[in-house]
Amino acid sequence: MRQLLNIAHYEMLHIFKEKILFLMVFLVPLGYAALFGAAYVTAVLNNVPIAIVDLDDSKLSREIAAAFANSPHFRVVDDIKTYQELQEGMKNGRVRAGVVIPEHFEQDMAQHTLTRVLTVYDGSNLIWGYNTRKYIREVFNEFSASNTASYLADMGYNKNDIRSIMDTVSLNTEVWYNPTFSYANFLYMGLIMIILHQIGLLSVSLTITREKERKTWLQFLSAPVPAWKIFAGKAIPYFTANFFNYALLLWFASRFVHVKIGGSLALILLLGILYDLIITSAGFFISAHAPNSLQVTRYLMLLSVPFFMISGYTWPGTHIPAGINYLARLLPFTWMAQGFRQVTLKELNLSYIFPYILALVLMAVLAVLPAITFTKRAKPRQEGGLSINGGASYPGR
Repeated sequence: MRQLLNIAHYEMLHIFKEKILFLMVFLVPLGYAALFGAAYVTAVLNNVPIAIVDLDDSKLSREIAAAFANSPHFRVVDDIKTYQELQEGMKNGRVRAGVVIPEHFEQDMAQHTLTRVLTVYDGSNLIWGYNTRKYIREVFNEFSASNTASYLADMGYNKNDIRSIMDTVSLNTEVWYNPTFSYANFLYMGLIMIILHQIGLLSVSLTITREKERKTWLQFLSAPVPAWKIFAGKAIPYFTANFFNYALLLWFASRFVHVKIGGSLALILLLGILYDLIITSAGFFISAHAPNSLQVTRYLMLLSVPFFMISGYTWPGTHIPAGINYLARLLPFTWMAQGFRQVTLKELNLSYIFPYILALVLMAVLAVLPAITFTKRAKPRQEGGLSINGGASYPGR
């Protein structure tokens, strides 16, 4: 135990001594989380800039304009009055949507003639497009119901008759798990998991490569210390730091970004421990076999975007090509991000989360076994390879 603690103490000294490593282990995850949190803190898209082109200028058309002005989802841009101005406003981004009320609108409505109101919205950004379309429909449905009720009242129907006519079919809609359609609830924790994955993996992956470049790795290989103790001693500081970051970022997400984090605390901690164990073990294994820090940094930085995109976190896995979907199932991020969402957002219990736990347990075993059984034998440097810290001169061919 003393040998293990000595190695852990030695590694912790390196973390606190090297400023870049200290920042990467303790401050970069929180910095990234704060940056992404600031981007998604509003969570719900309101005050969408919209233009009302009223070609009829009647009482009824002004009521439509007032309905949009009174909606919290929209902010009416008043100085756009023509279709050409609407087109220009959509191009330069002053507005994201527009409503064009045709001429003779009130007259056609009074004569019960089919009349069409044109609505346009910017679909170049799907978040703007989806939310704008939904909000426009809500405003028009409310206006249409109010207008119909007024028409029936003018015909002499009393309130009970109007209610019985209009409530022939009633649609009750309930949105489960994310009723406000919060984009932070949808995306933010996936970004947090990829931050923990990449920063944690990169930090621990530089441990042995650093020793190799400083010519100090031989003292570990030649010391009468079993491989598993070297792994444990080297990994414990990073495992502890990663789990600290996991807890810190969950608190930050809940407290400042207002992300919903519900469900079983035990399951949340279990998922974090397994995920951390996989990252730490895989990072140590990579470091033990990588020739230098440069290669580790290059390759790990290339993985973050593919891992996030193919995981099925933002796009349903059922609609991802089968080959890519199978590849995604081999990644710990896929199971962690999806399992975490099931626990915190849907508040599901262990019976539903068990497949995710089982997958992470198997991955943890597959990551730990090669890490604790690495060969304590120095590999000869390949001739013609790049020499790190080998002098001031450029290496010869």
